Amino acid sequence: MNTSFWCDTWLTVGPLKDIYCRLFRLEINKQATVGDRFECDGSKYTVSGQWSRAPSGRTLGEYNELCRLLSAVSINSDKRDYWEWSISRNGRFATSVLTCKINECILEDGPNAMETLRNNLVPKKVEVFVWRAKKRRLSVLAELDKRGTDLHSVRCPICDADIETVDHSLFLCKQAFDIWGKVREWWGLGGIGNTNIGDAFCGYSSRSKSDLGAKIWQGVEWTCGYLIWKNRNQKVFKNKVWNVPVALNEIQVKSYEWIARRCKSKTIDWHNWLHNPQVFENI
Repeated sequence: MNTSFWCDTWLTVGPLKDIYCRLFRLEINKQATVGDRFECDGSKYTVSGQWSRAPSGRTLGEYNELCRLLSAVSINSDKRDYWEWSISRNGRFATSVLTCKINECILEDGPNAMETLRNNLVPKKVEVFVWRAKKRRLSVLAELDKRGTDLHSVRCPICDADIETVDHSLFLCKQAFDIWGKVREWWGLGGIGNTNIGDAFCGYSSRSKSDLGAKIWQGVEWTCGYLIWKNRNQKVFKNKVWNVPVALNEIQVKSYEWIARRCKSKTIDWHNWLHNPQVFENI
């Protein structure tokens, strides 16, 4: 008696008024409940209705189809209407069950699946960014073009030297490449360094001999990638220019702020962080 026969979603994937629209137009009592439309004939329920005229033609076809659908419905008149969580065994909603179901739908499984990385020294938004970058789910122009977005160009909006893919935007673009070089120079690391997501995001790539030191360097790498992407968007949407010296300073300040605050077991000294970060590799 608490569920609308036509307007609530109780039997199919949508309200019956949207599926059997011709029949609904003939209904006189459009606010009728489920209980109003079922009549008990002994041990069997039959569907009743109040029509402005007798169904005929296509409307009669809708009526017969609805009757067949409703013939399998079991009505319990001793209980009030209630919602049931269909993917849980006990019928009750649970966040943990929903989380598992979402993971089944969006996370890969099997031998080719990529590990979901965690680093509690950086904010969750940075972890989410790294996950999206690994899955190639950043809204770079090449990915937008694949999804049918009408674009004037798919070339990098920063350097205009190549198509903007995820790897190009975060690593191969001249500005990004120079920023990574300065970060590695600040940390005392040689070589070209990061040229793709696997190099920067998917493991502990410093010279560290301790797990904490490796996590600290990874936190710096993730912060660098996150800020490169953030400021790429500032350029695209607000035409704000981000140069390499300013970028290095922002990465140093932001990574220190995030990591020092979350590193409970060790004290991260600002002077060392700025001028001698190698000391944190083996703490």
